[in-house]
Amino acid sequence: MNLISIITACLLSLIVSIFGVSVGGSSLITIPLLIWLGMTSKNAVATNMFALIFLSASGVIGFRRQKEPAYYKIIAVFSALTICGSFIGAHLILAINKEMLKTIIAIMVCVVGCFLLFKKDLGVREEKGGISKAKLLVGALLTFILGIYGGFFSAGYVTLLSYVLIFTLGLNFLQAAFITKIFNTFSSFAACIFFYYHGLIDFSIGIPLAVFMSLGALLGAKLAVSKGNLWVRNLFIVSAIVLAVKLLLF
Repeated sequence: MNLISIITACLLSLIVSIFGVSVGGSSLITIPLLIWLGMTSKNAVATNMFALIFLSASGVIGFRRQKEPAYYKIIAVFSALTICGSFIGAHLILAINKEMLKTIIAIMVCVVGCFLLFKKDLGVREEKGGISKAKLLVGALLTFILGIYGGFFSAGYVTLLSYVLIFTLGLNFLQAAFITKIFNTFSSFAACIFFYYHGLIDFSIGIPLAVFMSLGALLGAKLAVSKGNLWVRNLFIVSAIVLAVKLLLF
């Protein structure tokens, strides 16, 4: 990949990361871009996954004030489930039918996006009253399943994971953004161990991408915190529409 291609990928990833750090979906742009610039699909997925480690870690820093002490145990357990799922997902990259999965994910995103439109207070305010065991179990199961998906493709992973946390744990959007960045850091790192072992990561583009995605994530987190939950909610709805269209038509 020549210098112009690397610069193009870095600048676009910077812009995408500003919004993607809050609502996810950045891989829907960066993976096709890397393929268009000449990388194989496997190398594009693996190299993008490497850069996502740094995007997510920067997001953790940017959203760190949204943490709640009560969620520390949940974060630890769900992170472990995410890591296990990601290892499984990374091994599925050669066998899974991605087109069928993309269609299923697009339908799920549409359903959830419509639900957000009609339930306008969801995710804007944190729900009080504790978390039931049933919701906690459902959240853990869905987190593990999404960890598998995030381990081999990642596009739309954070968006869906945010929905899971908002619906099952009663988080607001900014809290979900903080916790999903923790999970995505572990998920991406776990998958990259497998990708590195098989020589799929192109560090010549991966490292510059990581730098620009980190910068975009820090800027995006600052913007989201200053705008508040309602702004992030509206951004989620827009991203859900874009995500569904991208998965179904392209």
